[in-house]
Amino acid sequence: MNMDGWKIISVDDACTITDCQHKTAPIVEYITPYKMLRTSNIRNGKIDTINVNYVTEETYKAWSVRGELNINDVILTREAPMGEVGIIRSEERFFLGQRMLQLKANQKLIQPKYLYLSLLSSYFQKQLAPLKGNGSIVANIRIPELKKMRLLIPSKEEEQQKIASILSTWDKAIELKEKLIEQKKKQKKGLMQKLLTGNGRLPGYEGEWKKDKLKKLCDKIMDGTHSTPKYVDSGIPFYSVENVTRKDFENSKYITQEEHEAISSRCKVERNDILITRIGSIGDAVLVDWDHESSIYVSLALLKTKDKIMPEFLVQYMGTDIFKREILSKSLTTAIPQKINLGDLGEVNISYPYDVREQSAIVDFLSKADEEIYLLERDLKETGIQRKGLMQLLLTGKVRVKV
Repeated sequence: MNMDGWKIISVDDACTITDCQHKTAPIVEYITPYKMLRTSNIRNGKIDTINVNYVTEETYKAWSVRGELNINDVILTREAPMGEVGIIRSEERFFLGQRMLQLKANQKLIQPKYLYLSLLSSYFQKQLAPLKGNGSIVANIRIPELKKMRLLIPSKEEEQQKIASILSTWDKAIELKEKLIEQKKKQKKGLMQKLLTGNGRLPGYEGEWKKDKLKKLCDKIMDGTHSTPKYVDSGIPFYSVENVTRKDFENSKYITQEEHEAISSRCKVERNDILITRIGSIGDAVLVDWDHESSIYVSLALLKTKDKIMPEFLVQYMGTDIFKREILSKSLTTAIPQKINLGDLGEVNISYPYDVREQSAIVDFLSKADEEIYLLERDLKETGIQRKGLMQLLLTGKVRVKV
């Protein structure tokens, strides 16, 4: 590997490090021009500038005395989690919450955008790994430790800029894909609000719509086991709220065949059943589209529908705003965690076309929108993987650019 023209420098040489205030800023419940960034706002190289807390001008000034955040300043999280990186891209008035650091590039050695990229590189992130330990304590990086860490950089400013420009082009492509997906999701949601409530009809259907309680549309409404099972490394998948809310059934916990059979004797999960969250998160639903054996925890309810309503239609209906409002109105939202009892779940009203053929037509129409979104999200994921791979090659000098 040709590393001519590259060098290793310390983080201390690369930038000026400013620590955050080690106390919580008083926030206000109304929108102001002054935004507090928390560690939760810094994820995967991006800064979420929407879901922030707001403060008064007085608080902003008090919490910015060590240094105001400006465009191209880099942010590094010290803990919870450690090692997340972001870069300020606008002139909005941000300031740091707790457990974060502000890094200003020494532009005689490194360009701000390249400092940002270097901190995301595997070369730097591997240096953080020993600090993460085994999870028994909160991973944390102290400023003296950070200053001693190393960055691998091109000596020439032009090469730094060229690498940053290449990756910026990829970032813009990813951003466009993300916006397209968001647009498609909004379009689908608009269609759902019309087609799943009878306010909009597909051509050729003018039949009656009915409203029934969920318990009249299901043969069974039950929950999973009330006892925490003993987990094993492999066996029968055991699903809970997290699997349904994330729609991730590949990463699950496992239980033994014996324990699964005991749970399934009361609550057996089968294809075309519906799983819906009822404790913690309320009202997220998925259709069981698998044949493998599985069991569920008490935080999930299992619905087995009658013939007069298609489970595919019911799952789509459960994604509407009207259903969300209805189920929350019958939930114990002040409980910790919030929940809905099975009896109250059965009292939730459901609107549906009496003609099952119209239900089927609506499901087919919305499923096409779901498939389009799925393909776009798959493409976005693949693009992100390609960008990450290219970034590591460029930032370690394994692939060189011409300047």
